[in-house]
Amino acid sequence: MKTAILTLTLIVIFSSQIYSQNQQAYDSKYNYWKIESDNIQSNYYEPDLFTWQYIQSSTTSQITDIFFIDDKTGWATHSGNGGMRTIDGGFNWTNNIFNDSNFNTVYNGVFFINQNTGWEVGGALQIRKTTNGGVNWFKQTPPTAAGVFNNVYFFNENTGIAIGRKNANYNSFMARTTNSGANWTEMIVSTSNENELSDQFWFDANTGWVCGRNVLLKSTNGGLNYVNYFAGIPPTSNGANALLSITFVNQQTGWIGGSNLDKQNIYKTTNGGMNWVFQPNPVTTNTYSQINDVIFLSQDSGWAIHGTPVSGAIMFTTNAGINWTIEEGSSNWFDCLTYYQRIKAWCGASAGKVWFAAPLIVTGINNNNETAKTYKLDQNYPNPFNPVTIINYQLAMSNYVKLVIYDVMGREAATLVNEKQNPGNYEIEWDASNYPSGLYFYKLTVEDFSQVRKMILMK
Repeated sequence: MKTAILTLTLIVIFSSQIYSQNQQAYDSKYNYWKIESDNIQSNYYEPDLFTWQYIQSSTTSQITDIFFIDDKTGWATHSGNGGMRTIDGGFNWTNNIFNDSNFNTVYNGVFFINQNTGWEVGGALQIRKTTNGGVNWFKQTPPTAAGVFNNVYFFNENTGIAIGRKNANYNSFMARTTNSGANWTEMIVSTSNENELSDQFWFDANTGWVCGRNVLLKSTNGGLNYVNYFAGIPPTSNGANALLSITFVNQQTGWIGGSNLDKQNIYKTTNGGMNWVFQPNPVTTNTYSQINDVIFLSQDSGWAIHGTPVSGAIMFTTNAGINWTIEEGSSNWFDCLTYYQRIKAWCGASAGKVWFAAPLIVTGINNNNETAKTYKLDQNYPNPFNPVTIINYQLAMSNYVKLVIYDVMGREAATLVNEKQNPGNYEIEWDASNYPSGLYFYKLTVEDFSQVRKMILMK
């Protein structure tokens, strides 16, 4: 009898995704993805399979937004009057500081429509555009100069929307362009004070959501008109509720992250935004329990990030937000979250730190029951170790064998075996004296069989 055996492998080279021809969904945090039958469809991996670690970028300023056009090329804005670009997946960043007074502001949002053309927005309602991948930027003129932009999104090279506030009363402000930013038109979406807009999510070029302080807007005509759905959010004791991030996995199911005095910081809807319910989570009891960003890989699996001047956390859920688990907790202020095709993720934080995650993923199904009996990779011992550990594996037939060590970023650290071996039990020692402490993976590959295990070097 044949059985299906799932094998694990560490992501090293990211393959293209295959999507059905159906509806696109747009969000400035995700690049773009497709939905089919009103649900996200593609290869994705559970958040608990991702391993996070931070990289010190080329700035020490707060990372305010981050965007990747593919798994290698990305941009980030920060509070240091500049922006950054990476072309190697976030391992190295090039910092651009603009001494020109035209660019003297904090930038809060970044979006690229392709490898060359992108926009960044920020204080004083500034908008700048690049057509060469961020090497050079030129300023664009908003309808007014008094206010702050928090987020920008483009449907295509011509049509885009920037959102934020326009004066000291924190009135909502939205600007729309249909000629690639050469001209921007103010859109009146709310006349109340303290309705600053924070985030936007679009299913397509017509239907989308915008959230902010005491405001939750939906448009069905590309941002020309909006209906306020804020009444569906549970009321708070003082009437104030800052909605900071919004995401959907289909037309009915979505989440909002935010902050209020009642510490209700994550909401979920299952009826298309008509009603929302609070989802308790581990940071609800904190003095400050602000959720700055939330994204979902499927109807069940997602991340939320908590960030304040005193604490931060990356949380994940695998049951649609019923339960949340802190994956990374630190003193960092986690501010923004993004991923590419649900197989690689980044998180911007305080002090110029960019957190990076790649998954330990299921990549294949071996339907041959004999394979499971033929090859076996044991857990190393001791584990954790310092600096030497033993790895055992079994071969029931002669074959070509490869045993490789990877670091937490998916880079090959060492090759322990790369040869044809006879049947038998094998024991191999790895001396990690010259390697830094941290999480490592070791992978055994024999023909179409592969297996990965984790180990921790603790010096």
